[in-house]
Amino acid sequence: MRLCFVLVVIALGAAQAQGVETVKGYLLERLAAQKSATSQLTAAAGRYFEAARKASFDYRRLTQAPAAEAVRASLKEARAAWIKASPLYESVEGIVAGVELLADFDLNIDAGASQAEGGDAVVSFDLELPDGRVLKKPGNAFGLVEGSLWGTERAFSSGVAFDVDGDGRLGFGDWLPDAPFLKAAAEKLDQLTAELIAAAKTWKPTAQDVFGALAANVPTAAPVFLERWKTSRFVLGDKATRRDFNVISSLSDLVDNITSWQKLYEGVSPQVRAKDAALDTQILEGLRNLKAWTQRLLEQEKIRRFTPEQAEILLKEGDDRATAITGKIVQAAALLGIRVEQ
Repeated sequence: MRLCFVLVVIALGAAQAQGVETVKGYLLERLAAQKSATSQLTAAAGRYFEAARKASFDYRRLTQAPAAEAVRASLKEARAAWIKASPLYESVEGIVAGVELLADFDLNIDAGASQAEGGDAVVSFDLELPDGRVLKKPGNAFGLVEGSLWGTERAFSSGVAFDVDGDGRLGFGDWLPDAPFLKAAAEKLDQLTAELIAAAKTWKPTAQDVFGALAANVPTAAPVFLERWKTSRFVLGDKATRRDFNVISSLSDLVDNITSWQKLYEGVSPQVRAKDAALDTQILEGLRNLKAWTQRLLEQEKIRRFTPEQAEILLKEGDDRATAITGKIVQAAALLGIRVEQ
């Protein structure tokens, strides 16, 4: 009888380990796709840099034939690669940001502020440009590339207008980037992605990791994602002053992050279900409903613009939803003897 009990315990432990291991598999799969996109981004930024170098960094020459079409093609490819890479990262950010071994990567890749902005979440790297300039802790890598490719940060732009998308008019983002800056920022994003993959391969996931990541990330739905959406051009239009999160709506980022939360919870769901099936169902439904609610807002955003006042009301509703889910997640962790910080 004792042997049977030991075998059951071993089998249960193996099943639990296999459950959280699926989270690692998902993370590595998405990061591999991100690395493919950042490599494409780096190559396109490199071609743009070479075109600028051949023109002695006379950006007005780049707007004229015969250089203009090649420049447009390079920048459009770079933008497409960034737009592919960013949602891929958002779909694993909840894992990266919530696991102690990986959390610093989230700071440098997507969440960190610049030294000038200050605060408790300043990036840890300096950016060395091909022309010898060194920018001290300039901000997170995705934001640097976005600010340069779409001209939302004047310091990262050449200051020369150019119809990048080729629609026949000058609109949002129609500026030539500072070529040395774009090259360095793209390479930094690609480098950080490669380093994150290497670190993620060494991660040995546990249920403690999963619940810790969920308890840390689910409450950020409103104060991070909806707050920055409220201050972006998706709500404020031309009055927006932020340099990042203006190309892809933070509502979309939130949907992708919830996907990572769902994947995290799937790793421990069987353990919770064995203890309290009703609680497990409530968490699964809570995450699913939060995602569906955000997706509905995202669909509405395609045909209308929310006012700042409406955005504030939605922020409060999102916070209430996320807070309720977090409470249930902490309760589930306690059932399994796991203590998490809120």
